[in-house]
Amino acid sequence: MKAYSQDLRESVLRAVDQGLSRTEIVRIFGVSSASIKRYLKQRNETGDLAPRAIPGRPPNKLKPLLDRLQPQLEVHPDATLEEHCRLWEAETGVKVSISTMSCAIQRLKWTRKKKTLEARERKEEERQAWQDNAKELDVSKCRIIDETGSNLALTRRYARAPKGKRYDYPQTWKECDTDY
Repeated sequence: MKAYSQDLRESVLRAVDQGLSRTEIVRIFGVSSASIKRYLKQRNETGDLAPRAIPGRPPNKLKPLLDRLQPQLEVHPDATLEEHCRLWEAETGVKVSISTMSCAIQRLKWTRKKKTLEARERKEEERQAWQDNAKELDVSKCRIIDETGSNLALTRRYARAPKGKRYDYPQTWKECDTDY
């Protein structure tokens, strides 16, 4: 419930000082007699009529998180929620839950995107030139060494990006190096 305005409080106490009965004040201003008592007590104790702070829980962690999370998302778009929580705690010293981190990321309008696995450093002109030259090779003199195996289970399949934008892969492998 919102507190009554400062000028209404002052008008109520002015009416009390002028000698109006509390029943009349309640009828005229539409406030309860308990409010009149509280205003009188507050004026006598502090001399001020400003509304007091509403008691309750301390402010939540979401506001500072929303203000400073964007750069972290840009640097680590494919980090999991748990990793983002650890990164945030390492940077600020404030521990946040996974659900708080998820809520903050959603409010920043960042969504999960499925990554497409492709070789970014592929050079099509060189590949075509090699294929053309390979047609003239003597296959009996070739030795094949297979070093192309890779484990796709170690590749992250999802990343985050602003809503309406695609996840943009790093241009080089050096940009991929991250410490989680």
